[in-house]
Amino acid sequence: MLPNPERAWYRAAAAATIDRAEVERRIGPTPESVEVLVGGLANINVRVGRDRVLRIYRDPAGRMAKETTLLRRTWRALRTPTVLATGDDFLVLEYLELRPLTVNAGEAAGRALAEIHALTYAKTGDLGPDLSLATPSPYEGFAARGYGHAMLSEAEPYLDPALAARIAAFLDGNAYAARDGLDVPVLCHCDFKTSNLHVTPDGALVVLDWEFAWAGPRLLDIGQLLRWNPPEAFVRAFADAYRAGGGVLIDGWRSIAEAIDVGSMLGVFAHNEVARSTPDIERRLAEIVAGEH
Repeated sequence: MLPNPERAWYRAAAAATIDRAEVERRIGPTPESVEVLVGGLANINVRVGRDRVLRIYRDPAGRMAKETTLLRRTWRALRTPTVLATGDDFLVLEYLELRPLTVNAGEAAGRALAEIHALTYAKTGDLGPDLSLATPSPYEGFAARGYGHAMLSEAEPYLDPALAARIAAFLDGNAYAARDGLDVPVLCHCDFKTSNLHVTPDGALVVLDWEFAWAGPRLLDIGQLLRWNPPEAFVRAFADAYRAGGGVLIDGWRSIAEAIDVGSMLGVFAHNEVARSTPDIERRLAEIVAGEH
C-alpha cells in the first residue's frame, strides 16, 4: 500500500456509533445492520445492510447537489458509487468492496486525474450543482504563498510557534511558493488524496468524496496525491499517464505542488481535531520547510 498515515485518523473517526433512529429517519424502517464506516471526516458514512451506504452531510448546502452531479457523471478512467436515492441532507449510495491504493496504481491515478482536469473554466471559483462556475474568484492566478499564509492564519492557534514561524519563512522565501501554479482553472477535486482513492476487486479505480470540488489549480490535487512521499515509480507512472491523458505539468510542477500542499495541510490542521491529535501533519510540514523530501 502507499504510505498514508491518514488511515489512522479515519479509523479513529469511525469508532463512533450512530443512533439507528437517525438512519431510519432518512431511509425508513429497516431490520438491516447499521455500521459507521471508515471514510471522510466532513460527513458521516453508514453502511446499511450489505449493499447500501447512507452518506449524511453535516453541511449539505451547495456541496451535496454538486457532489451528486459528479457521482452521476459518466467517467471513463474511474468509477464512483452509484447514487441510489437522495434526500434533504443525505445520499444513499451503493456499497463497494474497496482496497487501498498500492504502489502499482500510479498509471491509473494519472489517467483518472487527467480526465477530471479535462473540464476547464474561465476563472477559479465555486461551482454550482450543474458544475458551472457559480461564484468566480476576484483573484488572478494561484500561488502557494498567498494560499499558505491564508491557511496559516487559521492554523496558527494550534501550531507550535516555532514551526509556524518556519512555515511563514518558507512561504515568503521559497521560489516555488511564489510561482503561479495555475495554467488554466480545471475541475479540481480538492481532496484527491490516497484516502479517497481505492481499487475494486476487479481493478477499477474508485474516487470518493467530491464535495469540495471547485474550479481551481491542477497542482492542488497533485500536491495532495503526493503528500506522503509515494515511491518514485508511482510518481513517474502517474506523471506519464497524466500527460498522456492531456494533463499539463508545468516546469517545476512537483515542487510547486508540494508548496501548495503546505496550505492544504494547514487547512486540514486548522479545522480537523482528529488530524491535530496526531503528529503527522506537523512532521510533514517540518520536512517540507526544511527542504527534506
